[in-house]
Amino acid sequence: MIIYLATPIRPKNGKTLEENVQYAKSLALELWKKGYTVFCPAANSDLPVALADKEVEADRWLNGDIEILARCDALVVSPGWELSDGVKGEITCAEMYGVPIYYYPELPELDDDDD
Repeated sequence: MIIYLATPIRPKNGKTLEENVQYAKSLALELWKKGYTVFCPAANSDLPVALADKEVEADRWLNGDIEILARCDALVVSPGWELSDGVKGEITCAEMYGVPIYYYPELPELDDDDD
């Protein structure tokens, strides 16, 4: 099962960008250890660094993430999502694509085939 992990990235939640990225990576690792295959946009090609340096425009990264979300089996939303416009957008897109949404610590069930 491939899950898309939606976490706040921008520092609107009282944490720095780096703290948000580190949290996303630690949660992604936890989910990998539970048996999920995880796509974590916050860790994708050092997204925050690329955005900060304007190597690639933000819309290009965001559109690419949404393309990946459309192909995932589930969206897992981290705590604190309510403050993130980006995560709200990912939830809306998941709804449009019919991707099931789970609010961590709720997780989708793994099939025996997922082990």
